[in-house]
Amino acid sequence: MHTANQLLLVALAVILAVATLAAAAPAGENPPNDPLVVFYWSKDPHGPTTIQVTGDYKTAQGQCRGLEGREDGFLLLQTQPPYSDWSTAWDVKLYRDWGCTGEPAVQMSSWHTRQGITFMDPADPKKPLVVKSLSFVPAKTS
Repeated sequence: MHTANQLLLVALAVILAVATLAAAAPAGENPPNDPLVVFYWSKDPHGPTTIQVTGDYKTAQGQCRGLEGREDGFLLLQTQPPYSDWSTAWDVKLYRDWGCTGEPAVQMSSWHTRQGITFMDPADPKKPLVVKSLSFVPAKTS
């Protein structure tokens, strides 16, 4: 029994180490240039809506871009491009106001469901998040 517990602890440590390595950016690699985000919407026109900031990662980081503030909400959100190892390179901060003012409602790199459920506002889960602006930031590594 004692040996089995030790083996379980070692296996857990290995799994945690691998998960930690997979979440981190590749060593010495900056986020790729020209980040973009794609949205698909709940109602017509469904999309896609693509927003991109051209330039190197320093130029793209923190740039604010406006959206039309669709009240139907999004069904899918995906940032691109990934790092060379296919790990997530970019997040977007989504704001309820134009001009990326105030605290972001959420920061994410990807969201979708198979059930066609709209992403709900974290402050009011009974209604869709109305995104009026966004900014690109390097993806969280944890």
